Amino acid sequence: MAYDALKHTHEKVGDRWEPKSSPGPSDSQAKGGKNTDRPTAGGVDANATKDHLYQQASKLKIPGRSSMTKKELVEALERESSQRTKKSD
Repeated sequence: MAYDALKHTHEKVGDRWEPKSSPGPSDSQAKGGKNTDRPTAGGVDANATKDHLYQQASKLKIPGRSSMTKKELVEALERESSQRTKKSD
């Protein structure tokens, strides 16, 4: 799938794909390649720092972000991105 390659250079922020500050897989599924069956973060760069994820959550005005763990930020960003993508279709 084309998104697999895209997730090495871009991350999903809301309903858009933005370039990452450094290339690399965005989650364990992207890291493992097409023959793996691991959870995906839906384009959110799950390997980014917590600070970066917090900044993305701030940009999208996700409530409760200041008390979220890194995992919770990834999940919240994934949900928000999915919702915004559905709205823009």
